[in-house]
Amino acid sequence: MFRMDYEPSSMQLDDEISRSPMPSPRAQKRPRPLKVLPSGGEEECSSQSLSQSRSAGEPSTCSKALSGRPPIPKLREMQPPMPRNPYLVRADDDSHVFQASQSCLNRGNYSRFLWDYHQEAELGHGNFSKVYRAVHRLTGVPFAIKTNRSPITTLQARNMWLNEMQALAAVQHHPHIVGLYDAWFEPDLRGDAEQAYLKLELCGDSLGGVFKRRVQLKEQEVLDMLRQMASALKRIHDLGMVHLDIKPDNIYIALESSQANYSSGMPACSGSSSSTGNVYKLGDFGLAIVQGGQRAGTSEGDSKYLAPEALKSRDFLNSGLADRLDIFALGASAYELLRGSELPKNGQVYHDIRAGKIFLPGSNQRLVGLLKKMMAPDPAQRPTAEQLLRSSLLNPAGSGAGQFQAHQSPLPLSQ
Repeated sequence: MFRMDYEPSSMQLDDEISRSPMPSPRAQKRPRPLKVLPSGGEEECSSQSLSQSRSAGEPSTCSKALSGRPPIPKLREMQPPMPRNPYLVRADDDSHVFQASQSCLNRGNYSRFLWDYHQEAELGHGNFSKVYRAVHRLTGVPFAIKTNRSPITTLQARNMWLNEMQALAAVQHHPHIVGLYDAWFEPDLRGDAEQAYLKLELCGDSLGGVFKRRVQLKEQEVLDMLRQMASALKRIHDLGMVHLDIKPDNIYIALESSQANYSSGMPACSGSSSSTGNVYKLGDFGLAIVQGGQRAGTSEGDSKYLAPEALKSRDFLNSGLADRLDIFALGASAYELLRGSELPKNGQVYHDIRAGKIFLPGSNQRLVGLLKKMMAPDPAQRPTAEQLLRSSLLNPAGSGAGQFQAHQSPLPLSQ
């Protein structure tokens, strides 16, 4: 009743099925890789070669080369962004605005600071930053690590920190400027903001800290500080930069000088009327700017050391005398250290100082005269940093500014 049609070749005996293992799937041939034609390969695929191949009954070399699986494209290695440092590479097509590199929030939870450094103690803090003493875990070398107090969440905040990194890198190496060894950004612990880190030379206390401890500085110590800071300012001004935040809090005592003074039982910066041999270093370049450029932030520095022209006009950076702002602030810092009391932030005495009314009873009149020149109401009447170094009061030996010549090359940040 039923009819089944089948081919005999498809039949298998029961005993053959029982004896034969399950057939394995047929192995597929891997395609041959695509041959890459040399330059001018299109010319090789001429009509003559095609006709010869066809007459011989063989496939042409062009069809062989185009057969098979295409090559896997090589992945291009992604490099991190590298913003231009306007203090080192000048350009005429912009106004030296600091361009923030892209955010680093995609690095996960890895913290280079916590992994590489052991945080020991807080050395100090300001309105925007804090500084820690941290020891490198592998080498045991201590450094000062500066970082931000508030998380970085805006482009403006990131540019301010980038500004400080690049400005400080541009003025390396100098014996009277704090050394910079490295700088980087990384995500904070929450992962939705950033932290900036500057790996700095570890120094002793600042002159601001010494002043707050009511340690009276001698005239010779102030002269040493003026000479060394004038050398640092010459380096900065020669590069077309302005510091804009000269004050005792940003002038540090080299660690060797501090240790020598403390080991002898004397407070830092306290000594005889002769030169004590203290080495001072200028730090905190967060407000630094190229003369005539645009500022990365809005702060104008501490008002106690602010020159009068900065109070009258916001265009003072384009006057061609922007470097005299630093000269005024250095003179005001020395005046405060000598008088032994804090300078006022406002009021009549504040304006009297900016009118040239400086009084230091019992002090060397030549030193008082130098401070009056440095704090002259007219910026054009103030000496430059180079003129300060050549003055007979700061350089009685007449050796000039050459004794503080520094290398012109910046410090490699990878060191």
